[in-house]
Amino acid sequence: MATREQRGVFGEVADDYDRIRPGYPGSLVDDVLAAAGPGPVLEVGAGTGKATVAFAARGVSLTCIEPGPRMAELLRRKLPGVPIVVSTFEDWTPDRAYGLLISGQAWHWVDASRDPGLAFRALAPGGLFAPFWNSFLLVDPALHAALAEVDARHGLAPETTHSYLAAGFAEPAAFEEEWAQLGLRAEEFPERRHVRYHSARSYSSADYRTHLLSTSMYRILPPAVRDAAVADTAAVIDAHGGTIDFEVLADVVLARRV
Repeated sequence: MATREQRGVFGEVADDYDRIRPGYPGSLVDDVLAAAGPGPVLEVGAGTGKATVAFAARGVSLTCIEPGPRMAELLRRKLPGVPIVVSTFEDWTPDRAYGLLISGQAWHWVDASRDPGLAFRALAPGGLFAPFWNSFLLVDPALHAALAEVDARHGLAPETTHSYLAAGFAEPAAFEEEWAQLGLRAEEFPERRHVRYHSARSYSSADYRTHLLSTSMYRILPPAVRDAAVADTAAVIDAHGGTIDFEVLADVVLARRV
């Protein structure tokens, strides 16, 4: 039997993903567009449009790459006038030189090992590569400790949505490790900087269960393990007042192509 590819499981719950996942601060969208200047925009891993809708609302010329047919179809219903290509970025040939390449919560799914120059070649000289993503910091220390016990009991990896505690979370002193993880070679992207935005988000226990079931980590678990883990997580949240509160960090890297 074929194994499910982790980056392809989101389409199984496209509607829930669209409803429950957060978007991105408007200031992030405005800042990215201001830094990029004029020119067409390419989005890699557009999903259901958590970032796409905000960029399209600014009137940019936008092309979207999305490998999941269900996610792409939902996005088409939202933005019928935006070109959406159902493909992985690795298997697609750019049709022009873009002034801006964005990727929200998706660049880590690109197999850059096949071709480290993917972003570089999609951009015009002076174009901007701007991957961004959300991270969650749990506000309540007691709830954090209780959920860590649930995760340990079910053998979950240490990086679930609720793994990090807001108290004592340090701002990065440098971002050099991230440059390498993103495949940003200094000779191609000599101008690089990192910007962080702060917001807040709360979930009821039921909505947080839906959130967890929209993540690849939980979707690839055996159904019995997944069901038990999310049930125990929801029960712990209910025992701590019924809601889970997060500080949300939206990080963006702005890298200028030579």
